Amino acid sequence: MRRNRQPSAGKGSELFRLARAVNDEVRARLHAYLLEMDAFKFEELIKLLLEEMGYDNVATTSPTNDKGVDVVGTIELGISAVREVLQAKRHKGTINQPVLDQLRGSLHRFNAVRGTIITTGRFSKGVEEAAFERGAAPITLIDGEKLVDLLVEHEIGVNRRQVEYLEFAPEKLVQFRGGN
Repeated sequence: MRRNRQPSAGKGSELFRLARAVNDEVRARLHAYLLEMDAFKFEELIKLLLEEMGYDNVATTSPTNDKGVDVVGTIELGISAVREVLQAKRHKGTINQPVLDQLRGSLHRFNAVRGTIITTGRFSKGVEEAAFERGAAPITLIDGEKLVDLLVEHEIGVNRRQVEYLEFAPEKLVQFRGGN
């Protein structure tokens, strides 16, 4: 009979540490890949993401004269179908107020009631404050980190792998301990 040594308690936590390190590396590589994509291919990727998230009638707009709208789609929210416009910004920098204002100003052209800005970068404080300005159409903000989260969640650009391992569970054997 083969004798298995009981793994030290640290080996399980080491496995999780290694898995976290691999996940962090994959997320960084995915983000770097997004930054290098062609802008129009990035818009197509966002279209795919929306389709995977349950949006219907998703389409990219004409590459020229899009007035700040790159993708349009419809999502069911409760009993309502909501038309949404999206601006896809593939760059490292910070998104400022004019981008939000341009998107918000284009809602009526697409019969949309809300918008979303998706970027590989970040948002300025002013954009974050203006996104849900009272009396204005709401604009959802998806930064680079959240975008990677969504791509991972929907397994776009990544493969999910599982590792199975055994853990000794003496509490499952306690009834068989010797005694009296």
